[in-house]
Amino acid sequence: MKWYWKTAIALAFVGAIAMAATAFGQSDPGSPRPTATTSVQAQARPRLGRLGNRIVHGDLTLNTRKGIVTAKIDGGTVTAVDASARTLTIKRADGQSVSFTATDATRVRKDGQKAAFSDIAKGDLVQVIQVDRGDGFVVALIRDRGAGTAANSPAAAGAL
Repeated sequence: MKWYWKTAIALAFVGAIAMAATAFGQSDPGSPRPTATTSVQAQARPRLGRLGNRIVHGDLTLNTRKGIVTAKIDGGTVTAVDASARTLTIKRADGQSVSFTATDATRVRKDGQKAAFSDIAKGDLVQVIQVDRGDGFVVALIRDRGAGTAANSPAAAGAL
């Protein structure tokens, strides 16, 4: 077979693939098209979604910029809080009560905004994230989701 026939067959094959790819990429005009804005927003804010609200307890091993880190996460309703001693007791959805002591380095977020430890109130739904710093677990972050109601409590969220 001559070289120009091989070239012609190769070009025809590439053209057929290109046309098929174009036809496959077309969609119904009524279907929503993703925009650059939505994809950038999705990449900028990775979220756990509803799964984050269902976490009762977890032990995690994370790969961070500083290396491998062991962490714990507990979620539940605040049953006792002492702002002066920086202590917090929560009751998890599995019925277990867990107490924590925050440090000066503990970050507190309430409804997605920076907050102080004194902003945490009895009855609030919280998630407490502890990180192993080498000499034991230290409370790194407390996420306060506001007053707990039957609609947004971890127990009402149901099973996965």
